[in-house]
Amino acid sequence: MKKGDTLSSPLFVFRYLKQENPQYAFIAPKSVAKQASDRNKLRRQGYNALKSFNIKHGIGLFFYKKPAKNATFTEIKADIQLILTKSKLL
Repeated sequence: MKKGDTLSSPLFVFRYLKQENPQYAFIAPKSVAKQASDRNKLRRQGYNALKSFNIKHGIGLFFYKKPAKNATFTEIKADIQLILTKSKLL
């Protein structure tokens, strides 16, 4: 990931590389949500939002920011779409 690019949005910091096989992960640090159940919920929402997009390539890491703790699923999905269009992975 040192060779990759970084994008920022209101809810995420996104690090990515362009590659053939799509691989994406969501990271919710303790600074965003103290309880593990809250962090797991954020990660699940991210993965479920990502399933609705037809991504054919790229590797990416979505790091949650503090405002994401209070975000709704539709806000998370819209933010992911914004990031993916900026990075030209969609």
